[in-house]
Amino acid sequence: MIRFVRTFLHFWSDFLIGDRLELFIGPIVALAGAAILVRAGLSGALVGAGLFATVALVGAISLALATR
Repeated sequence: MIRFVRTFLHFWSDFLIGDRLELFIGPIVALAGAAILVRAGLSGALVGAGLFATVALVGAISLALATR
């Protein structure tokens, strides 16, 4: 049973995180920040544009680190 649980968790970790941890954590942090900004009263369109830019920046940073 323990082996099954370990294998199951390893599969999901490998599936979700893969090789680049920043591509997993970056968008989650960006979404949390966007939610906080929307609750604070900022415009949804402004927050959406900022969210897009943040996720694109995380992708660019990850790509730069991978090709370095």
